[in-house]
Amino acid sequence: MNARELFRQHPFLAALTDDEAGELLKGARLRRLQAGETLFRIDDPGDMMFGVLAGCILIVVESEDGKELVLNRHVAGEIFGEIALLDGKGRSAGAVAYEPAELVQIDRATLLAFLRLRPDAMLRMVALLCGRLRRVTHLVEDSTFLDLPARLAKQLLALVGSGEAAATLRLSQNDLARMLGVSREAVAKQLGQWRDAGIVALGRRRLIVRNARALAELSADGH
Repeated sequence: MNARELFRQHPFLAALTDDEAGELLKGARLRRLQAGETLFRIDDPGDMMFGVLAGCILIVVESEDGKELVLNRHVAGEIFGEIALLDGKGRSAGAVAYEPAELVQIDRATLLAFLRLRPDAMLRMVALLCGRLRRVTHLVEDSTFLDLPARLAKQLLALVGSGEAAATLRLSQNDLARMLGVSREAVAKQLGQWRDAGIVALGRRRLIVRNARALAELSADGH
């Protein structure tokens, strides 16, 4: 994927004309990260917005005792980092490459100058931010009201996406634990039970969802 292809498929940027996309890309730069490399930390200056061309970026927060919670996972075709970019304050979370990644980055001055002339694009960005806020709200609700099997089932379904009878996810049990804010041992125990029941298959940094319907039933019954 290149930057123009990312623009064409993204909800915020898809309505841009070729001339508008070209104008915005004049100030863009490519950025490459190795697996495990930090892109930015909490409170770093919010002077860039990023689009993922290849690879995967995790958005994380860390507690005082060093525990990590993964708030979001961005793959090719997705944009992130826009909250701090718009309000000019520090980053509200950190970002780290889960695997080798290639990004396009657009600086704050370039984007704001662009948006001032295109209020319709600003409205699409507001909608994007609302989606981010809803996701964090759902994380809080789930951790409060759902038991671990339901939360894990819901997370797997979100990663698989709709309409998948079977799908392979490239992530480890520790990655799932970080997404839920629980121990790896708890996730491993639950996944082991689901493997025995034929709901999932497990491999090294790989998980295959074999029965999405069973996961949907578990996520609904976990209150």
